[in-house]
Amino acid sequence: MVGYNFEEELLKVGVETALKAGADEAIAKLIDQKKHQIRFSNSSIDVNKEWSSYYLDVLFTKKSRFSLTGKINTLTVQDPDVKRVKKNVPKHVDLLKHLPKNKLYWGMDDGSYTSYRSLDIYDDKIEDFHEKAPELVKKTIDSSLQNGADGVSGVIHSESSKIGVLTSYGNGGIYRSSFCRGTVRAFNGRDSSGQDIVVTRELSNIDKKFERAGRKAGILAKKGVGSKEGRAGTYDLIMTPTVAANIFGNLLNGTNPIMMVSGMSPLKGKMNEKIGPEELTVTEDPLIQEGLNSRPFDDEGTPSKKTCLIKDGELNSLIHNTSTAKLWKFLGMLKLKLFRRPKTTSNSNLTQLGLTGTEENPRTLMPIPSNYRFNTGSYSLDEFISTSSRPTIYLTSNWYTRFTNMSEGEFSTVPRDAMFLVENGEIKKPIRNLRLKGNLLEILKNIEGIGKDPKQVRWWEVKTPTFIPHIKVKDCKFTKAKGQ
Repeated sequence: MVGYNFEEELLKVGVETALKAGADEAIAKLIDQKKHQIRFSNSSIDVNKEWSSYYLDVLFTKKSRFSLTGKINTLTVQDPDVKRVKKNVPKHVDLLKHLPKNKLYWGMDDGSYTSYRSLDIYDDKIEDFHEKAPELVKKTIDSSLQNGADGVSGVIHSESSKIGVLTSYGNGGIYRSSFCRGTVRAFNGRDSSGQDIVVTRELSNIDKKFERAGRKAGILAKKGVGSKEGRAGTYDLIMTPTVAANIFGNLLNGTNPIMMVSGMSPLKGKMNEKIGPEELTVTEDPLIQEGLNSRPFDDEGTPSKKTCLIKDGELNSLIHNTSTAKLWKFLGMLKLKLFRRPKTTSNSNLTQLGLTGTEENPRTLMPIPSNYRFNTGSYSLDEFISTSSRPTIYLTSNWYTRFTNMSEGEFSTVPRDAMFLVENGEIKKPIRNLRLKGNLLEILKNIEGIGKDPKQVRWWEVKTPTFIPHIKVKDCKFTKAKGQ
């Protein structure tokens, strides 16, 4: 049939079936996704897998009389077709009458949007990328071995998705996205290693990107040979983008109102307060072409837009979907803060990224960050090192960031891979067996310099893609860490 679009039909059937069954509002989200993973260790490939998933999520709601909140239920239809959707949706809509009101659901975006910004977030080279990945791994390993490593491990993930969203207010559409990301760890002997990562949508020069990562990891591993036990104490700290994205990303996650009402954000009560230096500006940005979580609209069909979270060192905004914006407005009225008029920041998300849901059973709409983007400064890494007059630690990677008090921001994290002591403007020696302990807000306030070399970071220790440069922080506490 000319002009027939099966994806559009499925989305339409999902929404219309829910409304006919008695729902007041509905969202249908269709995911057609392929994921590929190639893992290597001891300088050879040991895993090469591909996964495909195709499913339709349908969220439906029932407004409660004399209440600001409503009831919600969700359904995931695997390998959906029109018949299966029409059969299963009414049963789950009927269950709404047995469910309690959801205190976090205050409605969805009922605006009407006729157009969305066009984003170039799909590279058709992804279609045969998995076939070329083994050769890419070989080049990465060779690059690392040639630059000081005697063993190389890592993983490369690639993903291709077609995503469709339709709400009962007629908002949404269909778009495609793709990306590749990977981690390379190089080893030299028992006690020295180096790491680098690659995160990109652009596949044209992917070989060079991974060869550079392998080379950098190998060089770091070689430089780390002969490391000495580090001394506990207070140091200035130079963070690579990988480390900075993890440390400061944990703080930025506190701009989620769900984290605040859950008592898990150190930023509660800090709105419009100075929390960092004047040079610090951070944006939540779903419109960056290279950003792995970029998209033209969120799961309520709200057009994507940038949100300035921190401006000139001051906490400027939270992320919101429609529900949390209404909740925050209500809480402001209770506190007689009638000037508080938050609106959705186009961060609504229905999938497994939600704080209370999984892919198989999404529970509700949640505000979820897309990409964090730090404004750049004027320092290069060499300048950070050469201007270090006090004892300084150059930290290249960290694992296992854990909190002793999340609401206060008290944490510790384990330096991993190459770590160096800098004295009098020079790298003096590699060190090991230290643990970074501190407070997220204090570390933010103690930022002494921001680099000019931003890099997108996304790996297992950084869930939200983050564009961030090297950052230098003064007066950081390091303790001994045995048994690493």
